[in-house]
Amino acid sequence: MAELVLGPVVGGVHAHGAKLWGRADEQTMMYAWIGREPDLSDAQYVGATLLSADTGFAGVVSLSDLQPDTRYHYTLTLDETPPHPQSGPYPSFRTAPEEGDDQPIAFAFGSCFLPRRPEDDAIFTALDQRRLEEDLRFWLLLGDQIYADAWDANGLGRVALTADDYRAIYRHNWSRPALRHLLAHLPAYMIWDDHEVDDDWHWTNLDRLTADIPWWDKAIRWWHRRPREERHLSRKRVRAALQAYWEHQVLHAPPLLHPPEGADIQRPQILMGDEGHFGYTFTYGNAAFFVLDTRFHRVKAPEQRRLLNPAQWRALENWLLAMRDRFPFKFIVSSISLLSDSWADLARDRWNGFPDERRRLLHLIAAHRVPGLFILTGDLHAGHAIRAEIRTEDGERLTLWEFCASPFAQKINGLARYLWRAHAPWPVRRLQRLFVVDRPHFGVVRLTSEPQPGVSFTVYDAQNQPLHQVWVPHPMGGTESLLAEPEP
Repeated sequence: MAELVLGPVVGGVHAHGAKLWGRADEQTMMYAWIGREPDLSDAQYVGATLLSADTGFAGVVSLSDLQPDTRYHYTLTLDETPPHPQSGPYPSFRTAPEEGDDQPIAFAFGSCFLPRRPEDDAIFTALDQRRLEEDLRFWLLLGDQIYADAWDANGLGRVALTADDYRAIYRHNWSRPALRHLLAHLPAYMIWDDHEVDDDWHWTNLDRLTADIPWWDKAIRWWHRRPREERHLSRKRVRAALQAYWEHQVLHAPPLLHPPEGADIQRPQILMGDEGHFGYTFTYGNAAFFVLDTRFHRVKAPEQRRLLNPAQWRALENWLLAMRDRFPFKFIVSSISLLSDSWADLARDRWNGFPDERRRLLHLIAAHRVPGLFILTGDLHAGHAIRAEIRTEDGERLTLWEFCASPFAQKINGLARYLWRAHAPWPVRRLQRLFVVDRPHFGVVRLTSEPQPGVSFTVYDAQNQPLHQVWVPHPMGGTESLLAEPEP
């Protein structure tokens, strides 16, 4: 008999809908039920989907016609039998407020989960406690949801090579009880980073015909006598990782801005000339989010380096213009840091490794005078809050903040505190890092409109204890923000 081995996961939540995701261990139908009662005594059947081998037995049921800002209980079953009330209470989610609703909201974010010990998922127990204490509305997982290349800790004992290998690692990570519980109870928005494929991977030409990883990864694997196929990144392996990423992280995401070819049949392709990418946008009350895909078109070649392709650049600029005066709070979600530099960054795998594109983004923000804009990021294995003062062409001052939360559970970058380089690329005139966090943690962002509009960022450790906090008043009616001060 088929069993649901991963899930449920709640994703793609908006004011009138959501997506419910699950993965079974063999081909079967998956049925979705929702209701307002915790025991689902009022359960309504709302849809079904076939979980087939083509998608690794993963699938999603899309919900529609829901009420905004409303809590629904739900369950997924692998037969048509309605849920039994005595098996409750069932997990729940809350739909988003209507666009423009200025009620206060709080959400969490973070990145980088490589479980090596049973206690490594304690961070998710702490995050779940935080969810219950202050009604967190959703969370953002900003990449490295798996570590396909960590042969000593990924559950495989080798570097992932095939789609089934990558699927097995998702099952290894996402089966952790605390994480599985949290994914069922707190709506998630996800984007990949490098380890969903391999460490610091990139294309070596604009046609995306060949891929590569850093020389030191190859040397380490050679030293450990890893097979040749684990020491080199083939296009076939990228496609395998891409398929598993699609099945586990994209199926339940909001609609993509420009889906790659093959997405309509659940088999995304890597084709020359195809401008498709995995970036998407969503809104939540009075906040707007642009979730960047910084991986699918990344090129490191002697003649050219590229982070975002033209289609995503167009979408990002249009979004900045459209959201500028429409939403008081705007977030660019990037799996890699925009504002952080290090004296010891050999890989240059973040925005600092693509200086022309970093200047382009900062110039767009300055040229369009976008107030109330924040960067959310992860990846660094050390959290931070960075304030950047940007000068527009007519001399006005604009403040841009970057909030970083990383890792959930992974090796800590203990040198981040000492090796930070306050490099201010044009048009940034001044950078200030307010704090650095060098232990496993997650971040919580709170948006308030009354009595004083603003944004707070708080970092919590694996015991749900606050470590650092900043408060940023919103620049109402202008382009200037204030220096962070203790949250009132």
